[in-house]
Amino acid sequence: GIEQLLHPQIGAAVEHTQKFWNNPYNRVAVSMEPIMAVIYADDPYAAGDRVRQFHERINGKDHLGRKFNALDLEAFYWAHETFRRGVQNLVEQYSQETFADEQRRQLQHESATWFSYYGMPMNMVPESHEANVEYRRFMVENVLEMNPSAERAIDLAINRQPPRPESVPRAVWPLAKLALVPVTEMMSLITIGELPEDIRQKFGIPFSKDDQKHLDDIRNVIKTFEGPVPDPLQYLPVYDAIRRDRIDQRETFVDTVTYTGLTLGKEVARRTIVPFVKGAQQSAKTIRSILK
Repeated sequence: GIEQLLHPQIGAAVEHTQKFWNNPYNRVAVSMEPIMAVIYADDPYAAGDRVRQFHERINGKDHLGRKFNALDLEAFYWAHETFRRGVQNLVEQYSQETFADEQRRQLQHESATWFSYYGMPMNMVPESHEANVEYRRFMVENVLEMNPSAERAIDLAINRQPPRPESVPRAVWPLAKLALVPVTEMMSLITIGELPEDIRQKFGIPFSKDDQKHLDDIRNVIKTFEGPVPDPLQYLPVYDAIRRDRIDQRETFVDTVTYTGLTLGKEVARRTIVPFVKGAQQSAKTIRSILK
C-alpha cells in the first residue's frame, strides 16, 4: 500500500476520494477481489475492463495543484508493478521455495500478460526482469515522492495506530484495539519492513536492527509452518478456481477436509456472526441515541 501511495498520482487519487481512509480494510477487500478476478476469471479481458472502468472518473488536482488521473499510464502500471513485487517478495521471504533469476524472468513475463488484460497501452511494461530492475530504480529515484496519503499511511504503521473498521462499534473499539495489540505490532512491522530498502532510505522511514531481527523471526516462523498448511488455506480466496481447473482433479485427503471445513465455516459465519455484528451495530446506535 505505501509503495503505491508514494506515487504522486496514486497518493492524490486516494486523498481525493477519501473512501480509503473512511474504511481502509473494506476498500482493500473491495479492490482486491476484482484485481484477483483478472487472473482467475474465465474472461480476464472483461475482468480487466471492469477494473479499468473503476478508475475512469477519478481525477482532479493534488495538494500542490497538479492534475492527476487514475488512468495515467505511469501510475496505473506502477500500481500493477507493486503487485508483481509483492508476489516475488512473498515467495522469497515467506515460503520454502527458491526464487532464482529464471523464476524472476518468468514472473515478469506473466506480469506483462496480466497487465495486458486491463486494455491499457503496453509501452510502460519492461521487456525483461533486468529491464524491470532498471525501471524500478528510475521510479524510486525520479518519480516517487512523499505526499499526504503516503505520510498518513507511514505514520499509522510506525505509531501502531490502526484505524477503526466500520464493522466495529465505536463504543467497543478501545477494548478491541487493546486486544489486537500483538496483531497490530506484527502487521506494522511487516508493513514497514517489507518496503524495499531503497524506498525506506530515500524517505527516511525508520527500521532498526532490532526491527529487522523481529521481522526475520516472523519470516522464519511462517516459512516453518508454510509447508504443512493445506492448499485451501494457502490459496484463499482463490482455491475454488484452482480446485475447479486442476488438470489431474486430485487433491489430498487433508485438502478435501480443509476445503469442506472452510466452506461450512463460511456458511456458519454468514448465518451467525454477520447477523451478530449487525445487531451489535444497531444496539450501539440505539444506545447513542438514548444518551443524546
